[in-house]
Amino acid sequence: MGWLWICICSISLLVVSLGQAIVEDGLLTNGDFETPPPTGFPTGTSSGEGAASIPGWDMNGTVELIESGQKQGGMILIVPEGRHAARLGNDAGLSQPVALEAGSTYSVTFSAARTCAQLESLNVSVGTASQSVDLQTVYNVEGWDPYAWAFVAPSSGPDGPRLAFRNPGMEDDPTCGPVIDSVAIKKLFAPDKPKDNAVVNGDFEEGPWMFRNASLGVLLPTNLDSETSSLPGWTVESIRAVRYIDSNHYSVPGGKRAVELLSGKEGILSQMVETTPEKRYNLTFSVGSAGDSCQEPLAVMAFAGDQAENVHYAPVGNMTYQTANLTFTARAERTRVAFYSVYYNTRSDDRSSLCGPVVDDVRVWAVSGSPGCGWRALWMVVVLVLMAL
Repeated sequence: MGWLWICICSISLLVVSLGQAIVEDGLLTNGDFETPPPTGFPTGTSSGEGAASIPGWDMNGTVELIESGQKQGGMILIVPEGRHAARLGNDAGLSQPVALEAGSTYSVTFSAARTCAQLESLNVSVGTASQSVDLQTVYNVEGWDPYAWAFVAPSSGPDGPRLAFRNPGMEDDPTCGPVIDSVAIKKLFAPDKPKDNAVVNGDFEEGPWMFRNASLGVLLPTNLDSETSSLPGWTVESIRAVRYIDSNHYSVPGGKRAVELLSGKEGILSQMVETTPEKRYNLTFSVGSAGDSCQEPLAVMAFAGDQAENVHYAPVGNMTYQTANLTFTARAERTRVAFYSVYYNTRSDDRSSLCGPVVDDVRVWAVSGSPGCGWRALWMVVVLVLMAL
C-alpha cells in the first residue's frame, strides 16, 4: 500500500505543477505595463476616467494607464521606465495572481512615483502580509525610485495568492495618485553563515531583484523583521531607506552588491549576530564611495554591542574603499551590529539626490585570547609553580 500512496501523491504534485507553474524570478506578467490593452493604449491628456483593462492585471477603482510625456494641466507625468506605467486613483488598486512556494521568502521590486500630493503612499500586499511605502521623500532628481518589499509566501487556493498594490489616499483631485511601474519578483535564500563569520549575508550578495538597465539601485524601506527582509539577515530600523546597489552602475568594494547609507541617522542598517558573553570579537567592514558624485565628507558610524566608532572615508591612492575595524566584548548571546551615515549627503551634480558612504564585506569573528583566557592561563601557571614548591 505504501507504494500506492507514493504514486498518488506524486501524481497529485504533478497535476498541481502542470496546472500552475511557480513564478520565475524577474518581471511579472506585463509588469512593465507595455502590453497594450485590446483597445490599444489611451492617447491624449490625462482624463482620470481610468483604463477599461490592463493585460495581466485585475483592477479595483480608477486605474489609469499613462504615457511618457503625458501632461496633466501644466505638469508632465513621470513614467519611471519605458513608455507606459499605471496610476492608481483614490482607494484604487491593481492585483495579479502569483504562483509561489508556500513558506518561502520572496522579494518584490517595483518603481514608484508620486504625482500631486506631498504625502502619497503605496500599499503593497500578498495575502495578510502588507507594507505601506511612503513616497514623500524623493531620493533622486528623476522623480521616482525603485523599492523592494519582502514577504513569506502563504498557503493558497488553486489560483494562488495575489500580489496587490493599492493607493490608500483620498485626494480632492481624482487624477492624482501614485504611479507604479517595473514590477518584478525574486525568491530569496538565506545564505549559509561562514564558520569564521557570525554575520549572515555580510557581503550583501543575496538581495532583491535588480534590473540590469536600472541605474538608481533599489531602496530598502523600513523593515524590522530580519526573517522577511529583502536583504536576508539585515533590518532597516529607521524611518528612511537605504540603497541596495550593484557593480554595474556603482563602485562596490567587493563582489557585485553593496549598501549605500542615506539620510544620516534616519537610515540605519543592523543585524543581531550570535556571540558568546564576555568574549572579545572583531567587527571589520569596508567603507567606500559609490562613485555617484556624492559630496564629501563621507563617514560611517558603526556599532557593535556597547562600542561605537566613527569611520571617515579617507582612501589611499586610487582605492575607492578602505577597511575599518572595531573590537568589542560581547555581553549577551546576541549582539547588535549597526551602521548609519554620519552626514546627510547629497550629490554634487544636482545637490538634491540623496547619497552616502557604501558599506560592504561585514565580518564578526572571535579574537583569540578573549578576556578571561589570559587570567586563567596565568592562574594555572601560578598553581603549577606552587605545586612544584
